[in-house]
Amino acid sequence: MPTPEPVRLRSESAGPYAVVVPHDPITDRRLSATDLGVYLRCRWLLDVCAPYGDVDWLISELGMPEAETRGSVRRLVELGYFETVGAIEAEFRSAHDVGDGVRAAIEATVDDLTPTERASVARFADLVDRRQAQADAAFTAEQRRDLSGS
Repeated sequence: MPTPEPVRLRSESAGPYAVVVPHDPITDRRLSATDLGVYLRCRWLLDVCAPYGDVDWLISELGMPEAETRGSVRRLVELGYFETVGAIEAEFRSAHDVGDGVRAAIEATVDDLTPTERASVARFADLVDRRQAQADAAFTAEQRRDLSGS
C-alpha cells in the first residue's frame, strides 16, 4: 500500500499537526466525529496489539467514555468497518497461527538440532498441538451452541 499523504490540520492554540492514517479514508455520513475518533484509536490498537485489539483495554487505558466508545464500536461493526470476535474465536485463531509458525520453524531447523534439542522441540510441539486441540474443541462447542440457539 502506498504511503498516504498526511492530512494537515491547524489549530488556533498550536500546530500545524500532521495526522496520517494508513488506511482508506472514511467519508461515511452515518458516522459521527466520535465514531471516527474511535475508529482511529481502534486502528492504532490493532497496529500495536495485532491481530486482535481488546476494546476493554482501550477504554480503560485511554480513559475513553465506556458507553460512547462501545456505541461507536457497535456502529463501526454494523457498517462493516470492523469485525468482532469473542475470546474463544480469538484463541482458536491465535493457536492456529502460532502452531503454523512453530511448525515452520521446526521444519527449517530440525536438521541442525542435536538429539537433546530435538527432544525439547518435540515436547514444545506437543504443547502447541494440545493448545490447538483445546482451542478447536472450545470453538466447535461454541459454534454448536450458536447453531442450537442456546
